Amino acid sequence: MSIRVENASYTYGLRTPFEKEALFDINLEINKGEMWLIVGHTGSGKTTLISLMNGLLLPQSGDVKVEGMSTKDKRINIKDIRKKIGIVFQYAESQFFLPTVKEEILFGPNNFGIELTEEQIKYYLDLVNLPLDYLDKNPFELSGGEMRKVAIISILSYNPEYIIFDEPTVGLDYCTKQSIFSLIKDLHDLGKTIIVSTHWINEFANFKPKVFLLKEGRELFKGEFNDFILLDEKLLFDAGIILDEKLQLYKCAVKRGQKDLAEKISAL
Repeated sequence: MSIRVENASYTYGLRTPFEKEALFDINLEINKGEMWLIVGHTGSGKTTLISLMNGLLLPQSGDVKVEGMSTKDKRINIKDIRKKIGIVFQYAESQFFLPTVKEEILFGPNNFGIELTEEQIKYYLDLVNLPLDYLDKNPFELSGGEMRKVAIISILSYNPEYIIFDEPTVGLDYCTKQSIFSLIKDLHDLGKTIIVSTHWINEFANFKPKVFLLKEGRELFKGEFNDFILLDEKLLFDAGIILDEKLQLYKCAVKRGQKDLAEKISAL
């Protein structure tokens, strides 16, 4: 079972004076249980690609298949695809439109015909370290980190098999960032397929995810984390990727075949 992107291309404003190519001939397969980073400069096509994955956008050429279901197949109910793939967008407030946290959490399950018990709701609150009394709060009155956590629960609540995080740590303080990283690890350990769209890779080194690198809508690299780290630094820099001091040390250890040292560095 997987998400398959097959020769997919997408252009905004197609056949208008404002035409802008966002993705060209993209091929990617994400298998169940894997963790992937989709990386590149702002404007490289990351958000367009994740929008293709759950049918928010449809490829203008090529195809996207989720567990064999094409997002372009009009015989398939697109809700069956979206139930499998949840997206936590960069700006949590863009997902909210209901007056209480509880209603936001229940919206997804209700939309997919799923009944959520009070016990399950409490489980999800505990998972992101939010108190039970937050259920009656207005989501727009929460802090940025708390809003991000509610957005995550609103996706987890209908139990998708693939979870996409769009720039999950942007604008968060250090402690909240760490709690988000911990949650991503917990979800992956529970067997969820995790896809993270970001232009910062330093924060995810200890996860050793697979990496898909985009530049101006084109695939620049696809493969294992260590192979990605060993790419030419000018190529990475031109694609918006800068290795911090920790990753420079990690790269040196990998180059020298010092696996134990590399593991220690990545865990820092």
